[in-house]
Amino acid sequence: MDKEDLFDMSSDSLEDVEPFSELMDLSGKVAVVSGSVGLALFVINRLAELGAKVVFGARSEEWGEMAMEALGDLGRENVVYHPYDTRNVAASEELVKFAEETFGPVDICVPVAATWQARAFLDMDEELYDDVVDTDMKGQYFLVQACARSMVRAKHGGKVVTIASVAYRGEDMTKLAMMTHYNAAKAGVIGMTRGIAKELKQYGINVNCVAPGAMVTPGAIANCMETTARYGQEWQHDQMSLSDAPVAQTPDMMARMIVAMCTGLSDFMYGKVIDVDGGAGLSFQEKPWSYTMEGGLHA
Repeated sequence: MDKEDLFDMSSDSLEDVEPFSELMDLSGKVAVVSGSVGLALFVINRLAELGAKVVFGARSEEWGEMAMEALGDLGRENVVYHPYDTRNVAASEELVKFAEETFGPVDICVPVAATWQARAFLDMDEELYDDVVDTDMKGQYFLVQACARSMVRAKHGGKVVTIASVAYRGEDMTKLAMMTHYNAAKAGVIGMTRGIAKELKQYGINVNCVAPGAMVTPGAIANCMETTARYGQEWQHDQMSLSDAPVAQTPDMMARMIVAMCTGLSDFMYGKVIDVDGGAGLSFQEKPWSYTMEGGLHA
């Protein structure tokens, strides 16, 4: 076989390549999202922008209605809120049932809802531990299960994107830590994702995970305030001055990757974890030291 024949083997398949615009088109797809503010709100917005019909659930009906209004102002149609407590397994089943009755079988599942609060390991109590683990890991597990059952019944495959955090690496607040419960929950999401991915591939369901880094959200601000109230202004000072981790000023920086994983871009991906953290952990060069390139510090 000569070079021309080998090249033709490759080039002939170009005709079958799906246009990028079609890969990203979610028109007619039904998505279920947990959460209503912060990252969840931006994920819902991006899904709707690409044409998906979105049902989202969260504990606060007030925030749910406010999210509906904000999305409506942007012209996002086919977005519906439903009261939902991610810590309750029956509530996950009810949310999916509501989505099926409203729009049809589920195609996309993104369990965003999460909570955290800095707390010294020696001060940890069972109530806070259970709230974080039940919300951040157990809640995701059973919402994915309910959505996957809908996908399997419909026999059309689907996309699941779980949400971890760079905290799964044990990297949270530099020189402060105080996030053992959150570390455990988000590390659990990684293991859960890989396990589920192995089981659901046979049904044409892609299961992957995005691990966001630090970002400005209402939840982050509220939790900082609560922790400051417990530990005092010294904690807030240290929290703001000791960390040099990159912080996304808008959750949309993370939402873009999450929603991309809900499209045809992830068709050949299973059980993968994508960190979107602004390069946290890297020691970035701060000056252009080159002496040969125009624009360099010493050129």
